[in-house]
Amino acid sequence: MRKRSSRNLGSTGLGVALALTCGAALAQSGTGAPSGANRPGVPPPHGLTSAAPSAGTNTSDTIITARAKAALASTDGLESNDVHVTTDRATVTLTGTVADAAQRDRAGSVVQHLDGVTSVTNLLQVGKPSH
Repeated sequence: MRKRSSRNLGSTGLGVALALTCGAALAQSGTGAPSGANRPGVPPPHGLTSAAPSAGTNTSDTIITARAKAALASTDGLESNDVHVTTDRATVTLTGTVADAAQRDRAGSVVQHLDGVTSVTNLLQVGKPSH
């Protein structure tokens, strides 16, 4: 069995601590981000608009869509087989067909209360589902 010296372990620990400290300082000071990024009233650099979609927005939209589908599938009294969910900038759109107005309203309410959802466009039609 090989023994490690305490000096090697100490220098590794010191390096990790230093990296964590520097990272925390940059995060608090904002110096790690481009000028104007994430500051209210300051335009983003390079002519980008704050309304431009980003990878973070797309990821969040994907997560919201997945959560909405799961919530609808697990809601008692709601046949969600013919309900389609799309999300754009945290606005969820429901399309498809449900059996009655109560199911349509329930679907909209369930999705509206999910974390990250800013609004719901409920375009569900009442009628006989296609399945």
